[in-house]
Amino acid sequence: MLYTAKCFWPGVTEDELRLAAARAGSETSERPQTIFRGALYLPGDELVLCLFDSSARTSVKDASERAGMPCERVIDTVWVAPDWRGGNKTCGRC
Repeated sequence: MLYTAKCFWPGVTEDELRLAAARAGSETSERPQTIFRGALYLPGDELVLCLFDSSARTSVKDASERAGMPCERVIDTVWVAPDWRGGNKTCGRC
């Protein structure tokens, strides 16, 4: 299942986040039940949204915090891509 770890992280820099993401990537490669997929950094909101594949919410929180990312909440997540049904259809109103 895909989860988002919501990390309110005041003062974090992009470099600090990249280091934490590298730790999360190497950490989760050693624990196959939880895989770090990447993060979205919203500096204006002091927020980082980290994506994980995992079998359990608690594993996501643990993996995030072990990597140094302060997880305040784990959220069920659905990935939606533009062509998820196999084609890019043009919207008649777009």
